[in-house]
Amino acid sequence: MPPTMTSPLSVSTAATPRATTTHLSIDGVSKRFGSFTALDNIALEIQEGEFVCFLGPSGCGKTTLLRTIAGLTRQSAGRLTQRGKDISMLPPQARDFGIVFQSYALFPNLTVFNNVAYGLRNRRVERARINDRVAELLALVNLTGSEAKYPAALSGGQQQRVALARALATEPGLLLLDEPLSALDARVRGHLRSQIKALQARLGVTTIMVTHDQEEALTMADRIVVMNHGVIEQVGTPAAIYHQPASAFVASFIGSMNFLEVTAQANRQALLGNTPCACLPHTIAVGQAAQLAIRPEAVALSLQARALKHQAGALNGEVVSIEFLGAFQRVTLRLPEDHQTLIADVPSRDSSKLSLYVGQLLAIHLPAEAARLYAAGSSQQ
Repeated sequence: MPPTMTSPLSVSTAATPRATTTHLSIDGVSKRFGSFTALDNIALEIQEGEFVCFLGPSGCGKTTLLRTIAGLTRQSAGRLTQRGKDISMLPPQARDFGIVFQSYALFPNLTVFNNVAYGLRNRRVERARINDRVAELLALVNLTGSEAKYPAALSGGQQQRVALARALATEPGLLLLDEPLSALDARVRGHLRSQIKALQARLGVTTIMVTHDQEEALTMADRIVVMNHGVIEQVGTPAAIYHQPASAFVASFIGSMNFLEVTAQANRQALLGNTPCACLPHTIAVGQAAQLAIRPEAVALSLQARALKHQAGALNGEVVSIEFLGAFQRVTLRLPEDHQTLIADVPSRDSSKLSLYVGQLLAIHLPAEAARLYAAGSSQQ
């Protein structure tokens, strides 16, 4: 199988499940470690059958929130309700969930069969039912025939599938995945994430996954919860998070984004150097420093730069680098007026029309519907 070429992030367009029943309600949950606040008044509802990703950089609070849901970490304030039952003070063993860790956490001295059967035996399920359930789960994760193997004889991807089968063995109402794919290489990770998503959809089990990988979240989740510094920045579908980021942080964390220093003008305009640029409506005061954010794939380039070079309101740039990335070419341009740089992703089928070369002067069009204005400096993590 040939290596995959780098390409723009694909955003899942699957609609959020039309579930109307809340599976898990998180109400005002905070967690403090001494003077450090890891979670700050988190409020969130997760519906039955949803696949929700907690996404954010290291230290944003996503793992702490997952551990709080599992009862492995006790919240300092707030309430958790699962299917109408207050679980805020319940120990982990009294909560209805299965969990898969990044490190697999399989018992090395037990066979695959016994690892999967472990939770069932603790619940004193009869032997015939255990045999049937283990066979059913191993078939679900494509590991039939591996019953007698020990974890050391399995690949990382196979071990993670055993961990997934073990978490599902007791038929939990909630499946918790703590960065389950981050220890795997890129090819195995891509294959396994599609398997996990298909399995979750087939079983209909409510699932929460913690990840710092934006591509995982965009391709797997029904909804994404973007977190930073212990608070929720935005909750939405992958398409909404990608195309309508609610803050500069979300815009910078999800996918590639250009941020240009501008001056806010009227409600739908900003000034880039001396060039007016149309943008989506904003609330930044006229004359205030701001950032204009636009995705590289939304930037349009043309060969009209020479004619437009001295025309008022025209925006042009000089090509300073070109990267071939398979499905598209990433072009970095220098804006001569204020020496800022701008990245444009040009589909390979269109790049030949531009005859791209370093030093080339190109006209730049920034579509208003793809340009958002944020306060200056707000994209910093």
